Amino acid sequence: MATAKKRKSPTPAASRRAPAIDLDLNLPARSGIRITAKSLTNAFNAAWQLVPASRLPVLEKPRVALDIHAISDTEIAPLNWKFMKHKGATDVLSFPLGDFDPARRAHHLGEIIVSYDTAKREALERGLSADEEFTRYCVHGFLHLLGYDDATPALRKAMFAVQEKALDAF
Repeated sequence: MATAKKRKSPTPAASRRAPAIDLDLNLPARSGIRITAKSLTNAFNAAWQLVPASRLPVLEKPRVALDIHAISDTEIAPLNWKFMKHKGATDVLSFPLGDFDPARRAHHLGEIIVSYDTAKREALERGLSADEEFTRYCVHGFLHLLGYDDATPALRKAMFAVQEKALDAF
């Protein structure tokens, strides 16, 4: 009689060690943003460490995937209307998936769409580099993929606290 292999149960992501991150960064040269996938991965690892264990997904393998698409204000505005029913451009949109992606052998967290135009404009107004502001939007989107919401002042405050701590830590 053949014995079945004992299947490992999924590892709770509650272990404070961040999983490997498979990041697909679509950043066109015309954006003027000079951030790297490695730099964003470091920011996401910092954020992961700050997220309460109860918010983290249960992973079959210690690997997550996500995609980031940097687009213009002109390109993000119709998406903002279609998915959020808000007119005009926005800084970032997040689309959680949460499924296992066999091709990437990872838990696919989702997609983040970032407006590089908004990042550059806001950075100028705030006296920051465009790369820093773009990274902020990416971390914000990452937190949305992990279940954070910013629909109310209290939720926004909690989310922004984690976001800014993560940016300070990396």
